[in-house]
Amino acid sequence: MPALWLAVPIVLLAGAYGIALYPSDHYGLGATAMASGVLPFVGGFVAATAAWEGARLRRPVWPMPMVRSRLAVAMWAVLPSVLVGVAAVLAATAVLLFRSDATVPDARVLAVVAVDLVAWAAVGFALGILLPVPVAIPAGILLPFVWFAFVPAMEPVWLRHITGMFRDCCGLSEDLSGAAVLASVLADLGILLAAAVAVGSRPAPRRLAVSALALVVPVVVAAALVAGMTYAPVSPRDASLLDCRTSSGTTLCVWPEHAPEADAILSTVVAVEGRWAAAGIKAPPLVTEAGRSTAPAGSIPVNSSAPDDVVFALAEGLVPTQPDCEFGSTGGIALDWLEAWYAAAGGMSPGGLEEDFGHAWGLGGTTLDPLPTVDALWKVSVEARQAWVAHAVSMLTTCDEVEQDLTVHP
Repeated sequence: MPALWLAVPIVLLAGAYGIALYPSDHYGLGATAMASGVLPFVGGFVAATAAWEGARLRRPVWPMPMVRSRLAVAMWAVLPSVLVGVAAVLAATAVLLFRSDATVPDARVLAVVAVDLVAWAAVGFALGILLPVPVAIPAGILLPFVWFAFVPAMEPVWLRHITGMFRDCCGLSEDLSGAAVLASVLADLGILLAAAVAVGSRPAPRRLAVSALALVVPVVVAAALVAGMTYAPVSPRDASLLDCRTSSGTTLCVWPEHAPEADAILSTVVAVEGRWAAAGIKAPPLVTEAGRSTAPAGSIPVNSSAPDDVVFALAEGLVPTQPDCEFGSTGGIALDWLEAWYAAAGGMSPGGLEEDFGHAWGLGGTTLDPLPTVDALWKVSVEARQAWVAHAVSMLTTCDEVEQDLTVHP
């Protein structure tokens, strides 16, 4: 069985691929979802080795009467391929959990991945039964690759959510969308049913028509479930999971993954808000890691408890969300300037300011530096700073064409 011969190489390859993927932030769901990124080649491995097993039964066994049902024969033939494929995905998951400092994988993602592999094993087996080996095995490699790699690259972007590969999920403030899970399982069931019908005993023309119908109907329903979603298969995470603490009139809410660092983060937040008040910047009383859809003001994406990282996160959270402009926004350049001012006023170190805001890209590829503007803001009155901030915010939040003027006026 090629699936067993190649088990160790494919497991090692999946684990090595996990090293190349971006780890999540202590989040088991994010790490598991990222591990599903191995499906383009693991799915091809499963389908191709299942095609080999189907080809072994094609002439001498499959057309003949059997003591066992054809379903049982097919199941035992492809089971090694599926088990090795699952082991490969688990290897990638283990690597990403380790790199993410997470402990528990997400069972939903692993369940959908297992259904993905079963579906593509069925396709591979059907290819082996129906086609010559030189055609069946390459098709077994290519079809899953097209499904898992090309479909996610197509427009509309929500088509990727019917594949069962959830590598774009999830940040700490996000949960896996139930609609994406259901859509992926429906599409897999359609693929599985179509493969089963294709190798059935009905006359060929009727069999192919029923197989196509069995594939199209579930896939169309699956697409309808996720139509209109963004590129990421996510929904807001349950806010009741937040760990909230209060000090000096400021409340900080963090996800369980950051709870051990909450006191250190809160201490920095209180210090930053004190500096902001002295600089004439009004800070929100609630600072939370919940997404902006839940908490538009005061939402911060904290990456660590290091002071500069917390200041940067607070500066990002204080900047208003940019509108989704059809042709872009000429005022979007104000984003870096506002973040640089908020970070400097919040006490970010000179080295951190230089690293994060030493340059920003303007129109036409020109390089502009917001730090001289920050220096100028320190030299004017609080009222002048607030007027500058109001002008920069108006630039950032409009889709109209505006002059890129961020001059500091006394």
